[in-house]
Amino acid sequence: LGWGGGGKTTLAQMVYHDMTVVQHFDKRIWVCVLDDFDVPKIVKAIIESVTKRKCKVSDMDPLKEELREILKSKRFLLVLDDVWDENEAKWYGLQDVLTVGAEGSSVIVTTRSMKVSSIVGTVEAYQLRPLSEHDCWLLFKKLAFGRSTEEPQNLVTIGQKIVKKCGGLPLAAKMLGTLMSLKSKEQEWRSVMRSDIWDLRGNQILPWLRLSYNHLPSDLKQCFPYCCLF
Repeated sequence: LGWGGGGKTTLAQMVYHDMTVVQHFDKRIWVCVLDDFDVPKIVKAIIESVTKRKCKVSDMDPLKEELREILKSKRFLLVLDDVWDENEAKWYGLQDVLTVGAEGSSVIVTTRSMKVSSIVGTVEAYQLRPLSEHDCWLLFKKLAFGRSTEEPQNLVTIGQKIVKKCGGLPLAAKMLGTLMSLKSKEQEWRSVMRSDIWDLRGNQILPWLRLSYNHLPSDLKQCFPYCCLF
């Protein structure tokens, strides 16, 4: 449980790929849900993840039957990443489907919503806290300066001011650190630090995300509308 960019998915991935976890479960399944909490669609994604083939079934009853068949007597770990939908009925519908599997099967849910956490939680949610300013700076610095043994003091001073604007979010520090690694002039660093984007309110796009986009080369910016076609 935590803010967007707070490291929920990264932490879940670390658990998912840990060798102890890999050896403990017969099947591991990862489904990215976002705002489309469609139970048949999620069940299809689970089936496709386990079988490694396209599922052509659409009706819920046959989907349930196929899921039972492939997961029966299997201890599985299911990660539902980035769940937004707070509709209790939908979740209970999915819970009913997930009663298959051997004892010890587990489901991990990552979400920004306290309500979602309370709906799905059988154990207390683990709430991620923001990074300390020191840790945020270490992450930013590692990416911005790379393996350079010399860190220009003028850029360090500006970088520390940029980090203060990250709000302790690791994704913000990571994206801005990567962005600044492409810039070597003090003027460019000051431009990011002083950008009016930091002061925008009521904007659905996080300031650091917009800054990263705005400072992309024009050819890479063109990739975004192209990807939206798919």
